[in-house]
Amino acid sequence: MSGAVVLLGLVEVRRVVRAVLLCASFGLLTACGLPRHKDAPVIAPPAGAVEPACAPLNAGNPLIGTWYLVSKQSGVAGEMQTLLTLSADGKLKQQTRVKQGRNIRSELRETGCWEAPAGKLITQVSRSNGELIDFKDPIYSTTYVVEKVDANRLTYRLDRPGSKPAYAKKVQDSFRLM
Repeated sequence: MSGAVVLLGLVEVRRVVRAVLLCASFGLLTACGLPRHKDAPVIAPPAGAVEPACAPLNAGNPLIGTWYLVSKQSGVAGEMQTLLTLSADGKLKQQTRVKQGRNIRSELRETGCWEAPAGKLITQVSRSNGELIDFKDPIYSTTYVVEKVDANRLTYRLDRPGSKPAYAKKVQDSFRLM
């Protein structure tokens, strides 16, 4: 039973962290970077699952680039840092970490695809910390409303009533979380 409790707890933490980070970070908040308990089972993708291919976007899309967001979440000690890279080939990389002082409390690295239909940003994670996930699970897909985007800043929010805007800064592709 304790394994089930740990797994259920991780699922709930994933949902909360993902929602906050995605909303706060572009996104692509997509799960929880807490380490898996050594006895917790890995939930594998369905048998025969093939990782989706990403569709290229118009090279002039203003969302293309690397975006950095720092946010605070009620109930979480420290700050949440997110680095989101949206490539013209439709691929995304997202690194999210919770940092308290000099200590990194948790970290998550996700990859997948993104698209940008009229005024929206849709992200779909297919790998989390290197592991292929069940990418048909709705927790790994997020839709945002893009309120404003220019060469330096992105303002967006989750596509649901009452969501608050998040602000990301465009950084050089070589930028790394420290």
